[in-house]
Amino acid sequence: MTDSVIRGGGSVVWRRGEDDKLEIALIHRPKYNDWTIPKGKCEDGESQITAAFRETIEETGFKVKFSRFLGDVEYQTDEGKKQISYWRAKFQKSVGLPIEGEVDEVRWFEVNSAVERVSHDSEKEIIQRFLESDLDSKVLILLRHCKALARTEWEGDDSKRPLDSVGLEQSERLIQNLIPFGIEEIHSSDAVRCYESINPLAKSLSLNYFFTDSLSEIVYQRKPNRVFKYIERLLDNSNTTLICSHNPVLPHYLQNKLNRQGFNVNDTFLKPGDAWIIHHIQREILAVDKLSAPTIA
Repeated sequence: MTDSVIRGGGSVVWRRGEDDKLEIALIHRPKYNDWTIPKGKCEDGESQITAAFRETIEETGFKVKFSRFLGDVEYQTDEGKKQISYWRAKFQKSVGLPIEGEVDEVRWFEVNSAVERVSHDSEKEIIQRFLESDLDSKVLILLRHCKALARTEWEGDDSKRPLDSVGLEQSERLIQNLIPFGIEEIHSSDAVRCYESINPLAKSLSLNYFFTDSLSEIVYQRKPNRVFKYIERLLDNSNTTLICSHNPVLPHYLQNKLNRQGFNVNDTFLKPGDAWIIHHIQREILAVDKLSAPTIA
């Protein structure tokens, strides 16, 4: 059945201006004569976070760094029903100009002025969600490796079991889903299926990465606290960090961590290529977003 919903993505771009005042970037579209958050439709085969990142750059000319997911907005247009997903995006620097003809002005507004100026009520709500998030939080990404050969199809050492054809394609598609977060450091289990999952991303970012048995299933089965302590130390990073490991390891760590913080956890299961985006200040987790694996036709 064909999905009749037109999907897209956008972001709330922010910075600290003079006197450390919070500012939000809005764009003016001459075609509609409106002030809006940068956003746009998904291109063929594009995920909503990829569309949000691309449209933000195209419509503002800014380099940005994504963090919190701010939710979805649905509305009816002449084209049909639209669903737009939004993320928080921190301004890094100007890298160009907005697309000529689509945007004729990009302007920074203090928060109250932005809420007043934005033309659509649904975007006022998204800005409000943005204001309720903690702007000082850091990002730790917990990624389950991409789809591997089934255990029944592999006769060798399980740690050397590689990705299958779908998993290899997922690993390439992961690049566009994870680039928006501005990853600066990568840690991987020493299992082949894990470092095969993150190798394309690491190459695209020109990053070396750490691979260790401290994130492996074998060590987790014998000494789970060793694995938990390794992940816990990475919460002290100020860099945006990605960890690639296994399904029993990452969900159990997250469930254990959130239970100790008093959160109720219903489901922490990860399918191959799924990720949890952890928002934290030092070792305190503030929020968790799910980022689904790339869709492979």
